[in-house]
Amino acid sequence: MFTLSELQSNQFEKTDEHFGNVLIVGLGMIGGSVAKALKERSLAYLFGSDRRHDELTLGVATHVIDFEAELNTEFIEKMDIIILATPVRAMEVVLEQIKPFLLDTTLVTDVGSTKGSVVEAARKVFGSVPVNFIPGHPIAGAEKSGVLAANPNLFENHKVIVTPLPNSDALLVDRLHRMWAAIGADVVSMDVTHHDHVLAGSSHLPHLLAYTLVDALANSERSQDVFRFAAGGFRDFTRIASSDPIMWRDVFLANKDATLESLDSFTDHLQQLRHSIEVGDGPAMFGVFTRAKSARDHFLRLLEARSSSSASTAKPISIKVLPASLIKGVINVRGDKFLSHSLITMAALSEGVSEFSNLDMGQGVKVTLQALRDMGVVVEDFGGQRIRIHGVGLNGLKAPIAPINVHESELSLHVLLPVLAAQKFAVTFIAEGYLSSQPFVELLAVVKAMGASVTTSESGCLPFTIATENQLINQYKIDVKGRSRQLKLAALIAGVMSQKEVELKLPRNLEGVDAVLSLFSCEQDAQSVDEITSLLAVQSGQKPQAACLDVPADDNKAAWLVLLACLSPGSRLTIGNAAVSQISSVFLRILKENGANIELQDVHSEQQFAVTEGQIKVSFAAFTGFTVAESEILSVCSELLLLCVAAVYAKGTSRIEGIHNLPYHWEDRVTTFVDALTIIGVPCRLQAGVLEIEGCIPCGGELDSAGDYHLALAMLALGMRSRSPVTVNDCHKLLEEFEEFETIVESLGFHCQIAQ
Repeated sequence: MFTLSELQSNQFEKTDEHFGNVLIVGLGMIGGSVAKALKERSLAYLFGSDRRHDELTLGVATHVIDFEAELNTEFIEKMDIIILATPVRAMEVVLEQIKPFLLDTTLVTDVGSTKGSVVEAARKVFGSVPVNFIPGHPIAGAEKSGVLAANPNLFENHKVIVTPLPNSDALLVDRLHRMWAAIGADVVSMDVTHHDHVLAGSSHLPHLLAYTLVDALANSERSQDVFRFAAGGFRDFTRIASSDPIMWRDVFLANKDATLESLDSFTDHLQQLRHSIEVGDGPAMFGVFTRAKSARDHFLRLLEARSSSSASTAKPISIKVLPASLIKGVINVRGDKFLSHSLITMAALSEGVSEFSNLDMGQGVKVTLQALRDMGVVVEDFGGQRIRIHGVGLNGLKAPIAPINVHESELSLHVLLPVLAAQKFAVTFIAEGYLSSQPFVELLAVVKAMGASVTTSESGCLPFTIATENQLINQYKIDVKGRSRQLKLAALIAGVMSQKEVELKLPRNLEGVDAVLSLFSCEQDAQSVDEITSLLAVQSGQKPQAACLDVPADDNKAAWLVLLACLSPGSRLTIGNAAVSQISSVFLRILKENGANIELQDVHSEQQFAVTEGQIKVSFAAFTGFTVAESEILSVCSELLLLCVAAVYAKGTSRIEGIHNLPYHWEDRVTTFVDALTIIGVPCRLQAGVLEIEGCIPCGGELDSAGDYHLALAMLALGMRSRSPVTVNDCHKLLEEFEEFETIVESLGFHCQIAQ
C-alpha cells in the first residue's frame, strides 16, 4: 500500500494515460465503480472520502481505493481530479468544504443525474461557477448500492454526458472526456439546460409515470386481480417503479422545472386521448398510435442512416446549435458533389460502362442525371449512392423533347452547357428560383469560344437557347478569369467536346478539376505562366473511356468536420475517405501549426485518378492566434470562413490579409460573416483588406446565412462552445446541399435542433 508521502516523492512515474491523484467523494456504487475502473486500469492513484467510515475501510480492504482522505488542505491541494459522487442534495455542503483548499488547476466534476441544481450549488458557494468545475452524468447504474457493489466495467459501452459551461476550461473539459473514455464510456457533451430537459423526458418522467401507475392500481378496489392477471407488458412498463424512492424524490426536487414541463406536455396529450376515447374518435386514436409506433421504430433504428428523401421533404430552414457538443466517431463522408456532377457527365460521354459508388445523390446531381436520361443515357441506380452509366460517346446524345430545367443547380448548368454546345441539335435551358435571375456571362463566353451560338437576354440570364454553328472552329483559346472550379470544369469539358486543339488559360490551385478528365483517359499538358495562372492544352481527338471510382469525401464537408473536432473538447474524429488533395493544404497547415491535432494516415492515390486520398484523424487542442498571408488567401478561399471560426476560439489575435483579392462573391461572404461575428460579441475589424479577429467565447445569438451554404456551415461552427445557443436562419440551401446532415451530426454528437 502506498503512502501519501511516497506519492509526493514522485516515486511512481505517470504515463500519458495516467490521470494523477483522483479523489472520489462519496464511495457508493457509482463512486466506487469509477474508482475501481481507474485503479484496475492503472490510470490513477485513488483516494476516497465518505461520511460513512465503514465504506472507506471496505474501499481500501477491497482495493477499490488506495487511500482514505479528508476534505482538508493536506489532500485537496494535491488532487488532480475530484469526483463528487454524493447525492445531489449534498453537493453544496461538499463544495463548501473543499472551497478553501481548491486549486484552479484541479478538475472538479460530479456524477449527479441533474445538472442545473449542481451548477446552482456551485454558483452559490463560489459566487460564480469556477472554470475548473465541469459537471457530468454517467448513464449507468445497478440495483445494488455501496462500495461492495463497485463494478470496474460498469461504464463500458454506456453513455456519459459531460455538461461544460461556456467559461469552462477547455483543456480540463478535454481531460474529463479522456478520463471517462479511458474506462470504456461513450462520452458525449451537452448543454446543462438541455441535459436536464432531455433527462426529464427520457428518464425522470417515465419513473414518475411508473410510480404513479403502480400506486394508483395498488390503491384501487380491484388491485389484487390487477396484479394477479398482469402480463409481461405491465411488468416491463412498471419495472422502474422498483428504483430507490429516496433517490428519485431528490431527483424530482432537483429537476423540478424540467420535470413539470415534461409532465404538463404529457398531461395535455393524455387529456386529448381521453377525449378521443370518450367521443369514440377512432381516427384520432389511430393517429396517436401510428405516430407513437413510428417514433418508437425511429428510436430503435436511431443510428441507421435516414433516407435522403426525408431530409429533402422536410425543408427545414433554421438550425439551433446547442453549446457543449463534441465530434466523435469514425466516418466515411458522402462523395464530393462537384466530382459527382463531373463523373456522371463524363461517363455519359464515354465509350463503355462506368460505375461509381459513394456519389453525392443530392437534388443537383439528380437534375444532371435526369437531363442525361432525357437525352438517351441509360443509368442504373442501385441505391446507396451507387450507379452504373452506359456511355453513348461524345455525339450519341439525342435531342430532348422539352427544355432542360436545371432548377436551382448551377453545377448542372456548367457541366451540361458545354456538352450541348457541341451537339447537332438546339437546346433551351430554363431554371427556377434565384438561378433564373443570375447572369452567366463568363460561362456563356466559354461556349461562345467553341463556336456555338447563344440566344439570351442582354443581362446573360436564363432562359437561353444554345445551338451549334455549321462547324466548330479548328483552334481556340479560353481565358478563364474567374477562380471558380465549376467554370474551369466547363472549360475543360468544352475542350474535350470540341475535339480540336484548345488552349485554356486557367487559375492555378483549383485541384481535382483536371483529374476528372484523366480518369476518363483524356490527357492535358500543363504549363505555368505565373504564381496564379497556368496554361492547359487539351489534346485533340481524345475520346473518353469508361471508368470506375469510389468517390472520395466532399472537401467542404470534410473540412467543416475537421474544424468542429479541433474546436470541441473530447472530440476524436476519423474521416476514412478524405480527399486529402482536395482540402487545402494551407488550411490544414495553418491549423496544425497553431495547435491542432491533425494526422494524415494511409495516404495514397487512386490509379488513373490524380486525387490523393487517406484518413484524417482529428482531436481537440487549444488554438493560438495565426496569420493568413495575402499570398495564401486564394489557396484557402473555400475554407476561409472556417479559418475565421478557428480564429474566434484561438488564444490571441488572428490576422487574415488580402481579403480584397478574393472573388467578389467570397469577399461578400467574408463581409457578411464579419457582421455575424459582431452580433455574437466577437471583437473583429475589417479594414483595407485585412481582417483581425480577437479570440474569445462568443455570447451566442441569432444569425442569418442568407441561404448561403458556406456561410451556414461556418455559422453553425460558431455555436460549438458559445455561451448560449446560436440559431442560424435560412438554412434550406445547406440541407439541400448536405442531405445527410442530420444523420452525420446525430451520429457524431453535434447537438442541434432543426425547425421549419
